[in-house]
Amino acid sequence: MQFYISEQKVRKDRRWTIVLLAVLLLSSLAMLVKAVQAEAASDLLLPIAALFIFALGIFASYRHIQQGKAAYPVVTLDEQNHQAVLNYNNAVVHVNLLQVKALRFQTRFGRVKSIILKADTGQIFKLVGFENMDALIATLKRLVPAEKVSRSAFLHQ
Repeated sequence: MQFYISEQKVRKDRRWTIVLLAVLLLSSLAMLVKAVQAEAASDLLLPIAALFIFALGIFASYRHIQQGKAAYPVVTLDEQNHQAVLNYNNAVVHVNLLQVKALRFQTRFGRVKSIILKADTGQIFKLVGFENMDALIATLKRLVPAEKVSRSAFLHQ
């Protein structure tokens, strides 16, 4: 079974990214004005460092918006071999579901909002906003040993 990120999650993240992008652009403009008004070379240190950091954030935000759905992982569950395959940015990670350290369902108001999967290799995967989330939860509960599965309140991770 393959699970893809939902359009609702992509739209929500895109909105937050656009707000972040606007804040970074306004902050960059303020730092640029401060750099132009600088009288000494030592006054340029903070604006130039801030502009560099803001430029990195702007670039990352722009790439995230540009990638769209490709910026999110695709989860494939192989029930016969008890494996999860996570495909993200052309990297494929195989996780043996019988060997996971922990599987935590984080709830909020009685509904599962996210899934934390800790692999035996030390990798941690957070699965949020997938289509057919109920089917993903049910399948993971079936494939992972019961003693490794837990639930926690969303704010008490």
